[in-house]
Amino acid sequence: MAAPAPLTAKRCIVCGRFRAYEADDVYCIACGSEALEDACGCGRTYAYALHESGDLLHCPRCGKRLRGRDEEFE
Repeated sequence: MAAPAPLTAKRCIVCGRFRAYEADDVYCIACGSEALEDACGCGRTYAYALHESGDLLHCPRCGKRLRGRDEEFE
Protein backbone atom coordinates (compact mmCIF):
# COMPACT_ATOMS: atom_id res chain seq x y z
CA MET A 1 0.00 0.00 0.00
CA ALA A 2 1.36 3.40 -1.01
CA ALA A 3 1.94 6.01 1.66
CA PRO A 4 -0.46 8.95 1.55
CA ALA A 5 0.88 12.09 -0.10
CA PRO A 6 2.13 14.73 2.37
CA LEU A 7 -0.30 17.57 2.97
CA THR A 8 0.40 21.28 3.01
CA ALA A 9 -1.74 24.15 4.24
CA LYS A 10 -3.18 26.30 1.45
CA ARG A 11 -5.54 29.27 1.42
CA CYS A 12 -8.13 30.01 -1.23
CA ILE A 13 -7.80 33.67 -2.17
CA VAL A 14 -11.44 33.72 -3.35
CA CYS A 15 -13.29 32.37 -0.30
CA GLY A 16 -10.46 32.75 2.27
CA ARG A 17 -10.67 29.22 3.65
CA PHE A 18 -7.61 27.33 4.87
CA ARG A 19 -7.41 23.59 4.24
CA ALA A 20 -4.79 20.85 3.99
CA TYR A 21 -4.09 19.90 0.37
CA GLU A 22 -1.66 17.73 -1.52
CA ALA A 23 1.11 19.71 -3.25
CA ASP A 24 -0.41 19.24 -6.73
CA ASP A 25 -3.95 20.32 -5.75
CA VAL A 26 -5.01 23.56 -7.43
CA TYR A 27 -8.78 23.77 -6.84
CA CYS A 28 -10.47 24.88 -3.61
CA ILE A 29 -12.66 22.15 -2.13
CA ALA A 30 -15.06 24.75 -0.70
CA CYS A 31 -15.76 27.06 -3.69
CA GLY A 32 -14.09 25.27 -6.61
CA SER A 33 -11.92 28.18 -7.70
CA GLU A 34 -8.42 27.70 -9.04
CA ALA A 35 -6.95 30.19 -6.59
CA LEU A 36 -4.95 28.35 -3.92
CA GLU A 37 -1.80 29.81 -2.41
CA ASP A 38 0.50 28.04 0.02
CA ALA A 39 2.13 31.10 1.59
CA CYS A 40 1.46 34.73 2.39
CA GLY A 41 3.05 37.37 0.17
CA CYS A 42 5.78 37.76 2.78
CA GLY A 43 6.71 34.07 2.41
CA ARG A 44 5.20 32.76 5.69
CA THR A 45 3.50 29.38 5.12
CA TYR A 46 -0.08 28.85 6.32
CA ALA A 47 0.57 25.82 8.56
CA TYR A 48 -0.31 27.87 11.66
CA ALA A 49 -3.74 28.78 10.27
CA LEU A 50 -5.22 25.27 10.00
CA HIS A 51 -6.08 25.09 13.69
CA GLU A 52 -7.09 28.70 14.27
CA SER A 53 -10.72 29.70 14.70
CA GLY A 54 -12.44 33.02 15.00
CA ASP A 55 -13.56 35.76 12.67
CA LEU A 56 -10.18 37.46 12.25
CA LEU A 57 -6.79 36.04 11.35
CA HIS A 58 -3.58 37.90 10.54
CA CYS A 59 -0.21 36.75 9.27
CA PRO A 60 2.16 36.60 12.26
CA ARG A 61 5.07 37.84 10.13
CA CYS A 62 3.68 40.80 8.16
CA GLY A 63 0.31 41.47 9.82
CA LYS A 64 -1.74 41.06 6.62
CA ARG A 65 -5.39 40.28 7.37
CA LEU A 66 -6.15 36.79 6.06
CA ARG A 67 -9.63 36.25 7.46
CA GLY A 68 -12.36 38.76 8.19
CA ARG A 69 -13.54 41.90 6.46
CA ASP A 70 -11.44 45.01 6.12
CA GLU A 71 -13.18 48.14 7.35
CA GLU A 72 -12.71 49.80 3.93
CA PHE A 73 -15.19 47.33 2.39
CA GLU A 74 -17.92 47.74 4.99
